[in-house]
Amino acid sequence: MTLAIGLLNVSLFVLCFPCLSQTVGRSLGVPPLVAELRLSEIDDLQNDQPIYRWFEREFFSVVQSADCKHDETGLQCANIKGGFDQGRWDSLVQQMWMLAEYTIRTPALAHAMAMSLYSWFWWEGRESTRVNVATARLACDFFYASLQFSGCDDRSLDLQSFFVRNCHMRWRYLMMISSELGRYLALESRDLLGAAQVLQASRTYFHEMRQMPAFGAHQGLLTVPHDISLNRDYFPASVVQQGPVWKNALQDVPIAAFLEHHFSTIRAELVALLGDEHKFSLLNQATRSAEPQFGPRDDDWLTTYFVRGAVFNEMVCAHAPRTCDLLRQRPEVAQCHSGLSGSGFLRMRPGGRLKPHFGGAPRLSAHLALIVPDGELYMNVGRETVRWEEGKTIVFDDTFIHRVVHNGYDARYVLNVWMCHPCDPAHGSPPAFCEGPEQGLLPPSAY
Repeated sequence: MTLAIGLLNVSLFVLCFPCLSQTVGRSLGVPPLVAELRLSEIDDLQNDQPIYRWFEREFFSVVQSADCKHDETGLQCANIKGGFDQGRWDSLVQQMWMLAEYTIRTPALAHAMAMSLYSWFWWEGRESTRVNVATARLACDFFYASLQFSGCDDRSLDLQSFFVRNCHMRWRYLMMISSELGRYLALESRDLLGAAQVLQASRTYFHEMRQMPAFGAHQGLLTVPHDISLNRDYFPASVVQQGPVWKNALQDVPIAAFLEHHFSTIRAELVALLGDEHKFSLLNQATRSAEPQFGPRDDDWLTTYFVRGAVFNEMVCAHAPRTCDLLRQRPEVAQCHSGLSGSGFLRMRPGGRLKPHFGGAPRLSAHLALIVPDGELYMNVGRETVRWEEGKTIVFDDTFIHRVVHNGYDARYVLNVWMCHPCDPAHGSPPAFCEGPEQGLLPPSAY
């Protein structure tokens, strides 16, 4: 069975298959990596973890010049020399193209490769803010192939199977990547022909997705890809009424006013922490999980997490004890045992980018702006654009497609809060904005 040529493939493979063949050689054999990972040709979801973990291990070995491997606690790196290893990167790219070529003939790998291309090869190269158009287009084709392989394009598929096969996320990633790639080609690359091709494909994909029962009228109005929100599976009435950025956050989300009231205290602890120029980076290394390639540079986005899943990190809290004490007072955080919840300081480096992505659902996010420099600095959330203002809280639904651009002059710092969604009945009586004709398909406990 071979991968069908999709809507994007016609232009992609005319342009890229010759260079792909030059990269991997003329052999169409099985890459050694396939045997090493014991990949399945039947169950595509079974291939997700081994392929993703292999790319994760190799990626961090490259960017840290280290020897990385997985154990029962996750990714561990030793012999860290620091700096970027160009030789290892070239080898990683070579193996990526070999596996991509094999995937064209083996669609059971399409979903895993689509996620890996998006996760580890979104940017064109080290410290480049240009999107890697070839890998992004290939990721679209692989996501569409995975929909066909898994039966996720079958309108008669029952809802339980639709969610078990992860169809709801396959469709959403396809829509995110195709629409954001089209935007990039049109507005930044100025490739109008390429943008027209990709956006036409994205519109066709979107129309097909809307025919699936899981994306029916119960989700509320979906007119463009950027209306997609993962929270629609749980609390669609709230998503319809509030949108990507909550307009009355101080009224509807109590923690928003609480954070603004304690702005001076929280900011003072951040400033004290920054008094040691290396401490923030060290705390980032101690608390940040190995994450995909969010920005072109590994230090575009640094974090110091005080709490995750209602478990406070006392080592980090020792550097901001009053901030941690304040967070302990908030049930949205301190009593939210979801693995998706947490809070900490975030730093965004000038010149940095965060690629388009979804936050995990169900949850809600808030940013208390602590230090905001001059210059162009904004976040796109769904169809809206927001900018930070020191001392003010932005509450937004990060399960919409969102991305960040920082063309300012100095680092931006916020207190980030990922909280249990206010419509979750496990955390009290849901407010009025949680009620409406739209009905969620998943209970909050499904995550």
